[in-house]
Amino acid sequence: MLTGIFQFIRSKTFLKHLFLYFISIGLLIWIIFTALGAYTIHDGIIKVPNFKGVKLNELDNFIADKKVRYLLIDSVYDAKAAKGTVIKQEPEPDSEVKEGRIVYLYITSVLPPFIQMPKLIDRSMRQATTMISTYGLKLGKIQYVSDECANCVLDQLIKGEKILPGTKIPKGSVINLIVGKGLGDDVIKIPCLFGLTRKVALEHLAEALLSIGTVKFDEPKDSLSAKVYRQSPSCNKQASIILGGTVDLFLSSDINKLKKMADTSYNNQQINEEDFDN
Repeated sequence: MLTGIFQFIRSKTFLKHLFLYFISIGLLIWIIFTALGAYTIHDGIIKVPNFKGVKLNELDNFIADKKVRYLLIDSVYDAKAAKGTVIKQEPEPDSEVKEGRIVYLYITSVLPPFIQMPKLIDRSMRQATTMISTYGLKLGKIQYVSDECANCVLDQLIKGEKILPGTKIPKGSVINLIVGKGLGDDVIKIPCLFGLTRKVALEHLAEALLSIGTVKFDEPKDSLSAKVYRQSPSCNKQASIILGGTVDLFLSSDINKLKKMADTSYNNQQINEEDFDN
């Protein structure tokens, strides 16, 4: 009996059927995996759209034909970014996901967070300007008044109203200061502000116990990159000003204009005062 079995196994008929069996199994496995792959692809593998920069009130329209969902999970305050817009997303744009996937979004806050107003009174101008920057606030106008404590902050205001330390205020608020300039009418040299941004120029004026006056930007206005190319009064060697006086500034983002003014000596700088009336 065993001899007959071995003879059958060695026969061409058995080998032929065995070969066909393995071919059939292999073909079946290939068909199954191919079908699964096709099912996965056709069952909704899509690329994640780019939500960055989309406004909060436009999200629903944005995803109407995108076959994904979204969920707002956090808001971040950024004074420089447009309010209520997407700044980050998970998964990242162009990631491959299944249809209906939730995309988690981070947006900029529509309203700034509230912080406690720091105590600037009785501090020096240098200390006060540092604290204003540290707290995420902005330095506004500085008014100098006669007081025996020169360079001391006497009061702090928001929109003309005195603000007590510890009061809850929006981050990014503009803080105006009243600062003592001493009891005399001391005269100081005018600082040269050429090439400085408005923010840095304001800091230099504050250190010199001077105030910023009229500020005029060239068109198109770009308050972040614009730099001082003219000032009035000018800062030639003989120029001086009473402590607490104001300096008017002209700012521009035009590189050619800035280079041209850089070649002009402050000793010969001529300011057309009528420009401030335009």
